[in-house]
Amino acid sequence: MKRKIFRIIVCMLLISTALPVVGSIDENDIDITESFSFSIPTIGEAEQYLTLQIQEATQTLRDSGKPEMPMATYSLDLPFGARNVEITYEPSDEFELDLTKKIKPTPQIVTPAIGEDVGSPELIENVGVYSSAERYPATWHDVKITCGLKSNKNRVTHISLYMYPVQYSPSLNKIYYIKEATLKVNYDPPNQKLTFEDEYDLLIIAPNKFSNALQRLVDHKNSNNVKTFLKTTESIYNNYSGFDKPEQIKYFIKDAIETYNINYVLLVGGLKKYFYAKDRDDCNQGSSAWHVPVRYTNIKKSGLRDPGALCDLYYADIYDGEGNFSSWDSNGDGIYAKWSMTPNNDELDLNLDVYVGRLPCRSTWEVKTAVRKIIQYETITPSSESWYKRMVGISGLNHALYDGQADGEYLTDLAMSYVEDIIDEEVRVYASNEDSGRPIPVIKDIVKAFTNGARFIYFSGHGHPLRWATHPVDDINTWLEGMHMRHMWKFFNLKKLPIVVVGGCHDAQFNISWLNTYRARNETYDQWYWTHGDPGVHCFCWRMIIIPWGGAIASVGGTGLTTSLSDEPNSGNARLATDFFYLIGQEGATTFGEAFSGAVQKFIDENTINLWEAHVVTIWNALGDPSLKLS
Repeated sequence: MKRKIFRIIVCMLLISTALPVVGSIDENDIDITESFSFSIPTIGEAEQYLTLQIQEATQTLRDSGKPEMPMATYSLDLPFGARNVEITYEPSDEFELDLTKKIKPTPQIVTPAIGEDVGSPELIENVGVYSSAERYPATWHDVKITCGLKSNKNRVTHISLYMYPVQYSPSLNKIYYIKEATLKVNYDPPNQKLTFEDEYDLLIIAPNKFSNALQRLVDHKNSNNVKTFLKTTESIYNNYSGFDKPEQIKYFIKDAIETYNINYVLLVGGLKKYFYAKDRDDCNQGSSAWHVPVRYTNIKKSGLRDPGALCDLYYADIYDGEGNFSSWDSNGDGIYAKWSMTPNNDELDLNLDVYVGRLPCRSTWEVKTAVRKIIQYETITPSSESWYKRMVGISGLNHALYDGQADGEYLTDLAMSYVEDIIDEEVRVYASNEDSGRPIPVIKDIVKAFTNGARFIYFSGHGHPLRWATHPVDDINTWLEGMHMRHMWKFFNLKKLPIVVVGGCHDAQFNISWLNTYRARNETYDQWYWTHGDPGVHCFCWRMIIIPWGGAIASVGGTGLTTSLSDEPNSGNARLATDFFYLIGQEGATTFGEAFSGAVQKFIDENTINLWEAHVVTIWNALGDPSLKLS
């Protein structure tokens, strides 16, 4: 038996403007000890492989091609600006056990993009891991320290601990396990708190040309105790420096947090043109063709043909784990959010320090439409009416059956279960309803579901920027009609406006213009917009928000390829989608931004953040007012 002690010392340097908030740990309580106990691993059979389970494991460490290993997670909040944080994880004596077969590898990633290969459920072993005697995972634990905004509006230093009670030596075919472990956290409290003479809740950032149209929203928010102010992009560019325009805006958001203690940021502005727009100035950003600039990531995983995706989470991740500015270019090479299989990648915090949403408006008319709908929703939405107690699930077969049910329908059922205490009626527009007379995922039935009204609508299926669709339950090679952006004019649901979550690739990709999508009939075009030559000017998620006579009030979706593991529907981006409803129904999130942010933080707490997980988080985007009240 062996005994090992792993120690991580993280020096949390207090920034000069420490925020006046604390987490769940009292500032005087600077020594924290937690003990963990683990059961003896239970070994199961999975065809030619073995599986491992431990009663206390809350999650599973899953990296495609590598062994699936039990994982227990634990999270802890410290005051923001905590200094000299020292984390010690001490495992007990270890035990050995010989195995008769290999441990099951994690299945491959699948990508539900219309017109794309959905991926293979085949189990493929990572040769480098399975041929080695080195233990996997290499340590008994990992830790990620971030800064983030909690549901109580406190910014905290957040510790996510990932514990691995079992390690596996593939070539020796042995496992090593522990029965106990101790966590010790020591830190010095912040030196000071900052007080604010004038505090605000919501910051709106928009070009000057939209200011007059937005004044009505500013007045509405202020009259409803959401203290709001507007800052123009022109003013930001004149007064703040940065590597590029997105970074100038991010530095201003940081200043607004530290000056006014804001919790919400609404970006109002998309591309300037409808017919043609050069949406990227370089690999990092788009500015010249945008009313409010965008950050593009450079996260490149083998098998995912996204050369970088739109990412508004960049504007929400203001601080890194040490309380410093989170630049997303930690290696200083001028390539932002760089992460690939090669070394020298950027370190990304990814936890949200402010709730961010975007209205990617191209014209004053779009601004006025979105503003009118937000004010209407928050002023006269009657929570007592039947439609407000309704949730609609629209889905079918995404990749395969799961426990005898179409996997997309399983996901929508799961989401509905999370909000069952606040929902009285569940409407299932399912592929499995075929030949029953009940609604199925075709235009006619989807339009009817919108027209009847619902508080929430969840699409789970496949997508591209203009379309969403799914498969019949018994035929993965056939497409049901689904819904196309050009048919959304039929959404005459008037004031019965839902919050819509769309599971499907690229459905929130709001950088498209007519000529670019038309030119992209094949992949030889300079930039591939995923519409296969189908021309359009609004993405699926945004179009439904700017329908004047109905549609949606806010939406959530992917700006890139949404992905999950082939044997677990509720993983990857699908997990972020279902957890959005979990935050509302189980955690009591009160605003659109809080639900979106909470799902991201939950994902970080429950998954070690490697290349795939970073891609999952950074393509997930919120379109709408983050301060929008959910009840």
